[in-house]
Amino acid sequence: MKAKAPLGASLVVLSSVFYASYGIWTKLTGDFFDGYTASFLRSILVVLILASIAGYYRNFEPLRLRQNWRYICGMVIASLFTWGPLYFAVLQAGVGITLSVAYVSIVLGMFFFGWLFFGERFTKGKVFSAVLGIIGLALIFSPTVFGLGWIALFAALISGFSSAANIVFTKQIKYGSTQSTIILWTASVLANGLMAFLFGKSFPTFEWQIQWFYLLIFAVTSVIASWSLVRGVKLIDAGAAGILGLLEIVFGVVFGVAFFQERPTAVVILGMVVIVIAAAIPYFRDFNAKHDSLN
Repeated sequence: MKAKAPLGASLVVLSSVFYASYGIWTKLTGDFFDGYTASFLRSILVVLILASIAGYYRNFEPLRLRQNWRYICGMVIASLFTWGPLYFAVLQAGVGITLSVAYVSIVLGMFFFGWLFFGERFTKGKVFSAVLGIIGLALIFSPTVFGLGWIALFAALISGFSSAANIVFTKQIKYGSTQSTIILWTASVLANGLMAFLFGKSFPTFEWQIQWFYLLIFAVTSVIASWSLVRGVKLIDAGAAGILGLLEIVFGVVFGVAFFQERPTAVVILGMVVIVIAAAIPYFRDFNAKHDSLN
């Protein structure tokens, strides 16, 4: 495990780049899709892509439901509360503060669920990294915190904790990375399909609109992002992965500048620097220590 820790951390960082690009595809698809229908259709595409790759390389494994049913059920339940609350929070409170609250709760949730269910160590170094990451997020999104409703912020908090639970369950499921990712997205298909049905959401007709192409690219991006994360968290513990995942916020700001002419303030840039430092602490501290690793 120690020898594989640098690879695991690097894969989590790679996943952060692709997860950060979600904002690009969400903005390009706009309101053509509803949140649940977009997640349902994207999840189907991701499962089809991953299943095709697994079939080609013969990577399918026995389901072993006796060992994995609790984790699979946990992933379906967590997926029920991931996108809907986040979508509501974005509409009510805006992107900045929603992502801030969601990612803080993801980091804290991964520490908490990793400790609660699987006894992962809650070290002083991880606590210090988490605090730094929260400070960095607060600096980045500080201009957007005025006049917001607590219900929207609570929805973002629920979404973040649900995402954290999903990641921790995915880490523990007794499959390889490819099949674990397929199960994760299958859970998303079930959860988002159920929510779309319960809330009476309709699907747009297919008439070669450009948004369908963006959805396809979104799905391909999701394959790379989720597989990298799943593979990474199987090599390092959930808490360290949560800290490294904070880099997604930094990459998101960079993409906003590059593609949408957003101009971060000096406070935002300072927040990005703090997050980079927070992410670097578990990465370099443990890699340079011969007697320890990210677990």
